[in-house]
Amino acid sequence: MSFFFDMPSELMAALGTVLGFALLGDLNSNQQNSLGNFLMLIAQVLETSATQQQLLDSQKMTETANDHESRIKRLEEALRAQSGNNQPFSKSGD
Repeated sequence: MSFFFDMPSELMAALGTVLGFALLGDLNSNQQNSLGNFLMLIAQVLETSATQQQLLDSQKMTETANDHESRIKRLEEALRAQSGNNQPFSKSGD
């Protein structure tokens, strides 16, 4: 199935167009509507699932970054306390 996801965007669009016309076949307008709505429902479920997973991944990355920043600040404070230096640490190159 990886061939499907490795396909260039133009080829995927062309394939979708060909499959769409192929599915028309001998279907009347009511059958076309029914099949189209069914396929759109499947697409919406996939989109909703993927979007929710992206949101959760993004939140996790933000929480991780915030945790790292908080830990760095605590380490800087501990180093300052040990050295007796109250000056903030400068970034390299400053």
